[in-house]
This record gives sequence, structure tokens and C-alpha cells, in this order.
Amino acid sequence: MSEPRPMARTSLSGLDPNPERPARVQMIVALLLVLVLVAIPLYLWRRPRAESIASGGASAAPAETVSSPPPVTSTSPGEEKVTVGDVRIISCHDPGSRKTPREQCDHVAAVEQALTKAVEESASCVPKEAGGGTIQYVVDVSFKRKGATVTTPRDGRNLRNAKAVSACHSAVKARLSALALDGVAHQHQRYKLEVTATYPGPVKP
Repeated sequence: MSEPRPMARTSLSGLDPNPERPARVQMIVALLLVLVLVAIPLYLWRRPRAESIASGGASAAPAETVSSPPPVTSTSPGEEKVTVGDVRIISCHDPGSRKTPREQCDHVAAVEQALTKAVEESASCVPKEAGGGTIQYVVDVSFKRKGATVTTPRDGRNLRNAKAVSACHSAVKARLSALALDGVAHQHQRYKLEVTATYPGPVKP
């Protein structure tokens, strides 16, 4: 039996005792390359863009409220309201010859409120072209007859438009005709009340 050649033993001793090491190194390098190739696109895709930051900052800022100017209201005479003065008791009466001084007359609050409301709700009786001025309304209330009459004395007004005065008289009278006197507190049987209403606009001659 022949002995192995010395040259063959020498060549085998120069080989790497761990032949799997180069394969592991190549696998690690390949994994690193894959990680780099995957991580870079993910980073570029997930990072915030400049447009998003700008829009986010704009939305986070509080919205500036712009206050609109107040509406301009017309102050023309035809659109102003009628001004109603205080209701005064002119006189109060009871059956018989005895007269009650005016300062001793009690107030009939329900009738006074109804008169003021009737004048205010009839303000359109004076049109714009009629001008302005005052009208005095005198109301005679009888609890015995359960009714009220309305007059507009000539010397108690400076509104010159007779048509407008007549329209106001009719409108106030119609509203007071619905006044129920039952249950209204009073001390006397009859009262005369007066109130002056001032309608907007210049007084025409």
C-alpha cells in the first residue's frame, strides 16, 4: 500500500477549516442591503412634508374674526315711532250733584294702559306725507254704560292734516271699543282721561 503524496497533504492544509463563513458574510451583507433599500423609502415616505407643516400651522392658528359694521338704520321721519305721553285724569264723577276734585280721583290703570297701547298700535294713521305734530286724545269712560268715547279736541293738537287726524281718531276709538270694563278696579262711575301723542315729522302749516 502506497503512502499519500506530500503535495496533496500540503494543499489541503491551506484550505479554510470553516467553509460556511463566506456564505454567512454574503448573507449578512445582503440583509443589510435589503434593510437599507427598505428603510430609505419608508423614511422618505413617512417624513412630514413642508406643505403639510404649513397647512397644519395655518389650521392651528386661531381664526381671526372680522366684526361686521352695525347695520345702518334709517332715521327718516316716516320710520320713527310715535311718542305717547303720560295719561292724565282730567275728572271723575259719580251720580248726583257732588263733584270730586281732580286730585282726589283714583287711577284706572287698565284703562290708561289700554289707551296708550291703542295710540301706539294706530301710529300708521299718520302717513309720511302728512307731516308730524301732536294729537290730544280725550277718553270719557263710563262704568255705568260700560263704554268709552274718544274725542280729539282742535285746541289740543298741532297736526294740520285733518284726514290724518280723523284716521287716528277712528283707529284709537275702534281699539278702545274692545276694552272690557268688567273687573277693572275703580272708585267712581265716570272718568275723563287725556293723553298727547307726538307723531314724527315736521309740522306743516
